[in-house]
Amino acid sequence: MGSSRHHVTDVLSEPRVIVGLDFGTTYSGFAYAHVTKRDDIFTHYNYAMVGGEKPYCKTLTGSYYKEQGGAGSRNWVFKSWGYPARAEFERDFQAVRRHRINSKKNAAGVGLEDPIKPSLGHYITRVKLHLAPPKSGKLSATALPEGLKVEQVITDYLREMGKLILKTLQQNYGEQLTKQAIQWCVTVPSIWDNSAKQKMKSFMVAAGLVDGVDGSPHPLVIVLEPEAASFHCHKTMNETHLQAGDKLLVADIGGGTADIVVQEVISTEECYRVKEITKSSGALCGGTYVDARFVDFLHERIGPCLKECMKQNPSVYTNLIKRWEEMKLSFGDPSTKDESMDINLPNRLVSDWEKYDTEKGGPLRDNYDDLEVSYADMQRIFDPVIEQNLQLINEQLVRLKDNVKVMVVVGGFAGSQYLMDSIKKRFAGRVSHIISPPNPGSAVCQGAVALALDPNVIVSRIARKTYGFLCVRPFEEDNDKPEFKEWVDGVAKCNNRFSIYVRKGDPLDVDHCISKTHKPVYTGQRTMKFELFSSEDPNPRYTIGNRVEKEGEIIIDISGDAMLDKDRQVKLSLYFGRSILEVKAEAMNFMAGGKRMELPVEVF
Repeated sequence: MGSSRHHVTDVLSEPRVIVGLDFGTTYSGFAYAHVTKRDDIFTHYNYAMVGGEKPYCKTLTGSYYKEQGGAGSRNWVFKSWGYPARAEFERDFQAVRRHRINSKKNAAGVGLEDPIKPSLGHYITRVKLHLAPPKSGKLSATALPEGLKVEQVITDYLREMGKLILKTLQQNYGEQLTKQAIQWCVTVPSIWDNSAKQKMKSFMVAAGLVDGVDGSPHPLVIVLEPEAASFHCHKTMNETHLQAGDKLLVADIGGGTADIVVQEVISTEECYRVKEITKSSGALCGGTYVDARFVDFLHERIGPCLKECMKQNPSVYTNLIKRWEEMKLSFGDPSTKDESMDINLPNRLVSDWEKYDTEKGGPLRDNYDDLEVSYADMQRIFDPVIEQNLQLINEQLVRLKDNVKVMVVVGGFAGSQYLMDSIKKRFAGRVSHIISPPNPGSAVCQGAVALALDPNVIVSRIARKTYGFLCVRPFEEDNDKPEFKEWVDGVAKCNNRFSIYVRKGDPLDVDHCISKTHKPVYTGQRTMKFELFSSEDPNPRYTIGNRVEKEGEIIIDISGDAMLDKDRQVKLSLYFGRSILEVKAEAMNFMAGGKRMELPVEVF
């Protein structure tokens, strides 16, 4: 909840540079443009690399932490981020391993000098998945050690990314450029709830990128990832010839989430405008879930020794994933169809596996250095995750009776040839154009910049849930549950009613304001608290139930003028059609001589 849709003229001093920041599950990146050259949107590629990684439009969403004061202190210190974080973790692991070997030699009387014992920290990845809605699927987020919180990890990462972004902008536009000149746009999955979006906003504030003394004064723009991708593809791929009335489906399939949005083109002549026409959908079925299935495959093929090896040698897992990433991207190449692939195993795993087989007394392999992965094996690893994505797309097409002209596939996983071939094979007869832009991983951050420069592109959206507030209403003996009865000033009230503001499936213009007037419940009330709830049902009666969730709280200060007491009227206005819920409260009949006045609002 908060501000999300602002023209660059909404503040006294206009920003000079627009930055689109894509904080992803597996990889993160950014794009930028100067406001005087709106069509020149640049994607950053120059990230710190340490292990021979190929240049890419993003860096690893990974962070490395160590305990200050020794093991068990629970005081975690941020050490590095991106590719260097993984490399530092691996270096520390090797140092710890060498120390263990030397300690054993000393114990045996070899007489080696006992060096200071090195420590091994925690390498954190996939932290973004901790913000995913609980019902969106099985999480594959890295478990955080005790004392290290999600907000700290994401804030630290954003702070470091912000330093790189500012340095890059100063190199391009002059050292005099400061954060005050930047309009930040952060992309989020459309399946995120308002609470997760609000958390992302608070992380940007905590990282010192917006608000505060040194942060940008320009309101943070929250951009929905598939909408950004859609606009980017419109601007860069004109061969589809979209016209008013055409429908397009955008599938943003990244590392963690798959996000599906369907839009209808309203105009293309003087300006490009679209509206959402079905409720967006998605699930946790991005590329990291293929990675997880690959690890499961290794456990099945190698046996129990793999789990113990990774437990004792954490770098074994990171090395396996690095080698798997190359296999994953190359799978699906028509020239290698039906061919097997070999994965070179880390030395420690090789020795542990051979030792395990020897002790087990079974037949030994001819070679423990490599593991053959057949084409059928690769299909079994990929197909369940691919099928989840195909089902999400199919559900949207069924709603529209296949009346979709263009399907756009973007996101990091869209770089998989096997995924793209599977999508085309399944839907080629139902969609005229199935396309993926060059460098699909950069489509979201580039599109975020483009949307910030042209914020009127999205005209309306569809409510994903029913939204409303907890309210107190007169108790209805025939309709309300006895346990919800409460006496207030001598009157029977029902204290768990759901006051509906928008219903699931409602079309919502982005600038349409939904307002209701409220009065204090009890004498002498100084603040009004509204608890926002969402429901999968169109007409929930209560804020308690299996299909109802609390989204957050809004607190309005009404203490400025208490003369009218319980007759004070407060108008609460909400904009549900924007990328993040925005809130405004007004005093209708008190304060300022009876004139309407905006009231202080806090959102949690």
